[in-house]
Formats: sequence, structure tokens, C-alpha cells
Amino acid sequence: MLYEEKRFSRFVFFLTLPAYIGLLAGLWASYYEGEGFEIMMIVFVAVVLVLVDVLTFRIEIDEREIRLRGTFGVILRKTIKIEDIESFEVKEGWINCWAPIRFNFPAKGCVIIHKKGLDVAFTIDNPEEIAMVLATLGVPRAA
Repeated sequence: MLYEEKRFSRFVFFLTLPAYIGLLAGLWASYYEGEGFEIMMIVFVAVVLVLVDVLTFRIEIDEREIRLRGTFGVILRKTIKIEDIESFEVKEGWINCWAPIRFNFPAKGCVIIHKKGLDVAFTIDNPEEIAMVLATLGVPRAA
């Protein structure tokens, strides 16, 4: 593993907190009323899995590929082979980061991967460190 970083956003946690509270209230109400508890439990588990998956974001780079994953990798999952990368760009700030496939968390910078097919962008606190790793792997930096 050449590079690994795990990102967690308190902002996203607080943004999803009302959903957790609402789901718990709905689960309790369905249990209390004795109707639809089984269905509500299934919905509760499914929605909590999705919400937990988007809370954390992992970036892993090795000699063959870049892996972008959520907590479980169910919803957030993207693998980019190094040989498919045409070039990459590093930008300051996380708001200027644009690509058709985007993994955004508040961060110091972002990396945009230009590849065959759709470009991929992700935010990171150490953009120059990723630039150094990608340059070491022979990926050209965009002008």
C-alpha cells in the first residue's frame, strides 16, 4: 500500500443525524402500536447501512489501482486502474473540485483523475502527497 487515508466528516454526521432520530422514532412507534414493526425494522436496517456507508470515506493507492470506498463499500465504491489514468490535477479547497464522479468531504484540497471514460474527483487533506505517489507511479500531471 503506497497511500491510505480515511476521511470522516462531522458535517455529514450532523446532516444525517435527523434521519437516525426519525428512524428510531418510527421504529419505536411501530413497536409501541404493534403494527408494521417487521417492515419498519427492515427499512431501519437498510437506511442505517446506507447512512453509515456515506459517513466515512477511504482512499487506498497501491501499484495497480486507486480504491475509493465508503465504510462498507456498499454505496460508495470506485476502483481506478493506474493504467487507465491519463493525467491528474490537484486543486486547493474542496469546493472547486468538479468531475462527473465526485467524492466530496470538506478538506484542504482535491485530486481530479482524468481517465478513459468519466473523470473522478475526490477531496483530501494531503493533496500533494497523493500527487507525489501518482507521479512516482508514472501518471502525468495535467497542465
